[in-house]
Amino acid sequence: MTRSDVDAAFQDDLELDDQILRLRENGLSYLAIAERLGLARATVARSGYLRALWRLPSGEQSGSCLRELQRLDTLANYIAARDDIDKAEIARQLQMVDRLRLDLLEP
Repeated sequence: MTRSDVDAAFQDDLELDDQILRLRENGLSYLAIAERLGLARATVARSGYLRALWRLPSGEQSGSCLRELQRLDTLANYIAARDDIDKAEIARQLQMVDRLRLDLLEP
């Protein structure tokens, strides 16, 4: 692989991350983003979102973080109100939401 091949691949990755960020800002879930873009897993979309987020100027980054935290609050409220799963599963899912929140605080 030549230097220009590496540079092109890196640029493709940046563009993919930016596309993931735009889709997330438009309200798509990480799973929906992964399916739309042919990514292996939702966690790949999440990682791309975070990489793109940390490249934003600080003002834009703050706004995006706030919107993501609001989405996570909505998700946590939905999980906490579920009555179709047991309390242990609710606790496990809420713990995952807390981890997602922490990702927004630590680049």
